[in-house]
Amino acid sequence: MDIDVRAQRLELEQVLSLHARVRMQQRGIPPQVVESLLQCGRVQHDNHGGRIIFFDRSAWKAVCQRGFQALVPAADRHRRTYLVLGGDGMVKTVSHRYRRIKRH
Repeated sequence: MDIDVRAQRLELEQVLSLHARVRMQQRGIPPQVVESLLQCGRVQHDNHGGRIIFFDRSAWKAVCQRGFQALVPAADRHRRTYLVLGGDGMVKTVSHRYRRIKRH
């Protein structure tokens, strides 16, 4: 394993809450998806002090150009994944969208 990859995983582990880690495992969301969301995702405030980060068309295109689809098998399945960042910068939860995210 490359040193940069290990450093990225350690950074990711530091921003994930225990709840988010459990939900990732339960929902089959790989860490690469969360990293891609944090790097390229669209940010929408949730009006409760947190932020929702998700893939819109432009974010998904940017992720695909970075070679994400080669990293994660069945990457299209994760296109509707989102995460919630708390006010402290921690990832609170990770899930799949079934409804549209309302934009104000």
